[in-house]
Amino acid sequence: MLERWARPLARLWNGTARLMDAIYRPLGRPGKLLQDFLNGSWLGHSLHPVVVDVVVGGSTVAVLLQVLSWFGVGEVRVALVWTLGLTWLSGVAAIVTGLTDFKDTATGDERNVVGLHGLINIVAALAFLGAFLGLLAAADAVAGWLLVIGYLILSVGAFIGGHVVFKYGYMVNRNAFARGKAAKEFTAILPAADLADETATKATLGATTLVVVRRGDLVFALKETCSHAGGPLSEGKLVGDTIVCPWHSSAFRLRDGAVRHGPASTRQVAYRARINDGQVEVQGPLT
Repeated sequence: MLERWARPLARLWNGTARLMDAIYRPLGRPGKLLQDFLNGSWLGHSLHPVVVDVVVGGSTVAVLLQVLSWFGVGEVRVALVWTLGLTWLSGVAAIVTGLTDFKDTATGDERNVVGLHGLINIVAALAFLGAFLGLLAAADAVAGWLLVIGYLILSVGAFIGGHVVFKYGYMVNRNAFARGKAAKEFTAILPAADLADETATKATLGATTLVVVRRGDLVFALKETCSHAGGPLSEGKLVGDTIVCPWHSSAFRLRDGAVRHGPASTRQVAYRARINDGQVEVQGPLT
């Protein structure tokens, strides 16, 4: 049902994603570092839900204070003003982080529903701003109704956000339930002669697909499926000590799979790797 509602606005969602990319791309490295911060690459998971928690919690407290004031409980107005201000500021942060994540959202129904989620929450944030300004202007009755309406709208947006996460696995670790086959001992995965130097090469360990990189006598091996959105790292490019996903440019350190740049926020599964008796061997994964 949500997908049907969101599809007619597909051009809006796709245009928004292109606009966000057009804003960040010319900023170069500073823009990339800003994206890393807003994506939550430094945090270990998406930053967006962290600030959303403040929005939901703050708006819930604000509604409670508003209801108490309607029932004649005194001395709550100042607390209501401050709580609404915090809620709105957190809403702005949620919009900015959400739009940054949205830039790298898969096209189709996933992007459509995420876009609908974002649009509804923007409307809620505007309602909270109106309520806050209404309180400052002593229009308490209007502010109260705007607050309640905004809270109801936010609740719908939050429900859609949960739908996106639980149905599409949005901004979650794509390797969480499939870390890969374990190799307690070093296990051969391909002949060393088939591994060209400085070339990302696909190999398999049982049913697990790896990307293997050789640099002279050193060999590195990561799970091939990008933790952000499932992109094929074997088709990525090598930049310094990292491999960059071809889909959304997440960069992972070859040595241990650590995230160097987002939108990924979860490290890539890594294996110990070596060349022994003409074979490329791996052990792990690393913890």
